[in-house]
Amino acid sequence: MKKKNIYNWTTLLAVALLFIATGTACDQNKNDKKASVQIVEQTEVTQTDLEALAKVMPKYSSVSGFSEGLAVVCDKETDLYGFIDRKGNEVIPCQYYDVSGAFSEGIAVVYKSSEEWSLIDKKGQEIASFDGQYRPGFHIGFHDGMMAIFNPEDEKEGYIDKTGKVVIPAELDMMMCNGPISVSFNDGLCRRYDYDSQKSIFIDKTGNKVFECEGNAEVFSEGLAAVSRFSSDNDDFVYRSGFVDKTGSETIPFTFKHAGRFVDGLCWAETENACGFINRDGKFELTGDFKTLILDEDIECSNYPLCPTFSEGLAWVCNKEGKFGYIDKTGKVVIPFRYEACYDDESELYYHQPCYDFHEGLARICDKTTEKYGYIDREGNEVFPCQFEYAEDIKEGVAIVERDGQYGFIDAKGNCTFDMGK
Repeated sequence: MKKKNIYNWTTLLAVALLFIATGTACDQNKNDKKASVQIVEQTEVTQTDLEALAKVMPKYSSVSGFSEGLAVVCDKETDLYGFIDRKGNEVIPCQYYDVSGAFSEGIAVVYKSSEEWSLIDKKGQEIASFDGQYRPGFHIGFHDGMMAIFNPEDEKEGYIDKTGKVVIPAELDMMMCNGPISVSFNDGLCRRYDYDSQKSIFIDKTGNKVFECEGNAEVFSEGLAAVSRFSSDNDDFVYRSGFVDKTGSETIPFTFKHAGRFVDGLCWAETENACGFINRDGKFELTGDFKTLILDEDIECSNYPLCPTFSEGLAWVCNKEGKFGYIDKTGKVVIPFRYEACYDDESELYYHQPCYDFHEGLARICDKTTEKYGYIDREGNEVFPCQFEYAEDIKEGVAIVERDGQYGFIDAKGNCTFDMGK
């Protein structure tokens, strides 16, 4: 979506946050790996809705995906931003200089000018206004009732609540790119990183420290957080990952080269001798001819390990030949290893992830040759061939896509507003 570049770090953060973005989990019976898979119910989107969206698309120069029933749009004539619903109605007029992110927890961040921004509700009513002393934090949006802000003069961060009240003063060091980080609250805690001591500090909603641990921690998932730290290995210092609980106690030893996050009791991890999914005891339950692919995004925050998670009962994995496919929770290959990440021979680095999580029955894929996106179903059938320069996950029944420089929507049934607009 086109932005006015109010500050130029947004793109960097978007990539950093890509690898902690949460997928929808499915229920797992711990005593039965063949437990039934719960597919996320698709939001009902009618043919009439898609036709209405197709009709209004030419009015806008850019559009976002839907969040909480609304999508951000930019009017071609005025270059101002507003919101539409899934029927194409402009429910909040295009009157803003900019909009920073979609609605989260019923609130959106909008700019009246390059300096003045506000919080609004889904009726467009202003909740609170800020005159430039603070800017929205890099991870824009409310999480657990809190949103990060920062002072552009001294680059210190703090937090506001959903009324706009500053509940944690902007006195915290700015959290820049330091691996796949998040400065959002999750289950009442927020992780901060102290660069001097190389420790992760978890604070509560009053700003008080709950605990700290050595190393670079990620957010909590199912009560555990992965932490990476330097360890001594044969007189050499290497990075190793383990897990801590919400008291900061080590629950899984620091023996892994890479580790992801827990979903349904399973977490991707890799050692020198094994790669696959571990349980909460740190024992491998699913292993195979797998490896962790290191992805380079050619920006300051680069070289991230791709750690898969299960979504709707399936997980994409990479084999040692660098090809991607999908397995189920028994380890069975459901969709063959036929997708490849784009590779740059000069830098000898991979870029463009070829497979993504399932959402509402569809998963994005990226073609290695054309670097365009499409969608497959749970059997691996192409619902949409790789034809989009840009594509997002299905959310609330639709996904935003871009083709030939134009934005449109697709649904999970194989319909596309581009075709309806012809």
